[in-house]
This record gives sequence, structure tokens and C-alpha cells, in this order.
Amino acid sequence: MAARVPTPPKAFPSANFKIIAAGEILHRTHSSAFRAAEFNPCKGQPTRFASFSDSARNCVPTLYAATTREAAAFESIFHDIAPRARFKTVRLATVMARSVSRITPRADLEMVSLYAPDLKAWKVSRTNLIETPKATYVKTVLWAKAIHAAFPNAKGLVWTSRQCDPDSAMIFFEDRVQETDFDVVDSIDVSKSASMLLELRAYGQRAGITII
Repeated sequence: MAARVPTPPKAFPSANFKIIAAGEILHRTHSSAFRAAEFNPCKGQPTRFASFSDSARNCVPTLYAATTREAAAFESIFHDIAPRARFKTVRLATVMARSVSRITPRADLEMVSLYAPDLKAWKVSRTNLIETPKATYVKTVLWAKAIHAAFPNAKGLVWTSRQCDPDSAMIFFEDRVQETDFDVVDSIDVSKSASMLLELRAYGQRAGITII
């Protein structure tokens, strides 16, 4: 039976925040059609917390990142591989169309914290918000929309990665922080780096996933 995603409250009593510090290295695995710190302009498939529109009905571009390169890979390339899948494979062409980037914020960024204790304060569990399948994204995205509206100072959300714990995943809101607020440490086009492809293969092999 699918997990039930509760409706976000009309008013949040409070929220806990986590600071992503200036200079902290953040990792991304993204389409090579995008720059290392370029926000997604509300295109592509729905995700857990994107895309959504603000109170003026303008879609809010977003940027996903993670605290490790492995988590970034599992939150993107390997994201849709079910644990019980008979054949755990990812097409080589899919991986070769990706870039692996490291970015760092120029200033401290205040994020709404969605770790288990923070959710418990809202009487919500990870099971009902973070650990739900993609069939529930039409409901989980409502939480991003509600939190964005309730906390104007929030630059985004941060939580424990469902795909690669104990690392963290996060999403930034472009109406609160822009591409120019990040410095790019490096960006590697997987199609041009045999060593990066080997590294991604090793991440997949840890979960029994083969790049073919």
C-alpha cells in the first residue's frame, strides 16, 4: 500500500533551520545542458519538491544538490532504480549526458530543516514525506510550496537523502538565491572523463546497479 502523504498545515507553528555555510562544498550530478549552478526553469519530470508556483502563480526554478558526490549520483542517475528490481541497470547514454559538479555558496544560506526530529515537531514522519515513491510527488511538492510561502527567509530545504543516507540532499529556490550566489569549484563532463565514469560505475555497483 502506498504511503499516505498528509496535507501541509495552513499555518506552520514554527520551523527549524540549518545553515549551509559559505564555502561548504556541495555536489551535483546534472544534465550537461545546464551549467554547474544553473537552476532548472521548471522543466522535466516532477520531483519530490519541484516544480511549484509561488503566490503570484510564477513557477519557482530550483536547484538540487547533495553533501557528497555519491549522494548526488544516487539522487539523480540511480534515483529511479527500485530496490526489488530484477534487473538494476542504467543506460550508458544517460550517464554520458551528465556532468558532475562541485559548487559552493558565497554566503551562509538558511534552509528549512526536514530531518526526522524536525518533521516530528510537525507530527509528520519521514515515511510520509521523504521516503514515499514518485507516484506521490504531486502531493509532496505541496509541502515545498507551503514551506516556501510560510518562511520568506528560507533559501531552500535540506533533508537526509532517501537514496544515500546518512548524506544530505537539498533544494534551493531561485527567487531566494541565484546562480551567481555560488562559486563553481569544478564541473566534469562524464562523456569526456573515463575516470569519472569509473567512479560512477563504482557507486552503482555498491547497490547492484550496472551501467550498460
